[in-house]
Amino acid sequence: MTPFRQAFLTAVLLASSLTMTPCFAASAKSPSLEEAAKNLKASGFQGMVFAARDDKVLLEKSFGKVTDTRQTFRFASITKQMTAILVMQEVEAGKLQLDQTLGSYWPDYPNAQARTATLRQLLTHYSGLYNEMVSPAIHMINANSGDDIQKFATGLCAGKNTSAPGSKFDYNNCDYIVLGALLEKINKQSFLSLLQQRIFTPAGMQGVGYYTASLPDSKKHLHGILGGKPEPEVNFASYGPAGASFGTLKDLHAFDLAFIQGKLLSPKSRDEMIKPNHVGGAIGVWAYPFKGVDEKNPVVIVERQGWIAGLRILNLVDLQSHNILIMVSTNGDQDLSQTWANQGPAAELLRALISTSDAQ
Repeated sequence: MTPFRQAFLTAVLLASSLTMTPCFAASAKSPSLEEAAKNLKASGFQGMVFAARDDKVLLEKSFGKVTDTRQTFRFASITKQMTAILVMQEVEAGKLQLDQTLGSYWPDYPNAQARTATLRQLLTHYSGLYNEMVSPAIHMINANSGDDIQKFATGLCAGKNTSAPGSKFDYNNCDYIVLGALLEKINKQSFLSLLQQRIFTPAGMQGVGYYTASLPDSKKHLHGILGGKPEPEVNFASYGPAGASFGTLKDLHAFDLAFIQGKLLSPKSRDEMIKPNHVGGAIGVWAYPFKGVDEKNPVVIVERQGWIAGLRILNLVDLQSHNILIMVSTNGDQDLSQTWANQGPAAELLRALISTSDAQ
């Protein structure tokens, strides 16, 4: 969950001022999903790939040392999308407003400057909060047990701001740690309880879970490599509302379906959540027009990535046609971004999925 999105945002800004030449001609025939999967395998991809339209699974494959697509893996920052949905549920209920300040709901939050940040700024990483990712050793091992979000939010995350609220984008786990703590305060429930009641259960995510002090990791879960070596030890519980959930491809598919089908948010709230700003950033997700199949009629894709240590996850959802593409890479060094530009490891698979007829 390092700030790889900085490169994404910079690239989008450049693309907005330049005429890009796509790497795929819209008139060319799209590959089949099987062909795209073979090409991905030939590229050396290690991990799992899953494609579906609604509840119909169209592709489910594993590559390299991963042999079981039912294996559990960390969702990492996809947890942020879940936290954002919980916040939007409170907005729907009238308990929160996106453009009200943190201090409106948490008047004694320890950092006075942070109290002036709006919830929208926290949700889109424009809060200027102290960024705990500048201290990797603390961030990865000792920052938080996962069982006391309040302590983390009012301790490490309440450090001196890195910038004034609203002044610049800074991808930051503390934004979502603080939001998770706020959700606990206004509901008088643990974040895990809210996650179970409002996300896991309504979505039908039966194999899902959340790392805690008693379950900081599991040898049975999927692990990867980083820097060509086995990934370092990580206290996954320390990510809390920013990245501590885990589950299977089936669970993530169920989450995407619930998001598509309106089981988690009203259409109005979901539209507000996925409304992109000038660089494609939205609330807990990114949204952009994908032009890989038809430049004149691009498909709007809602994207959420996750990355902790040796595992990277890419979750792409097409809300119009209900296409879902999930990639789980066991190579933490592999960049799964650039789909928005019709490039990167997911682009060909996404073109194939969008072009696949319902008859297949």
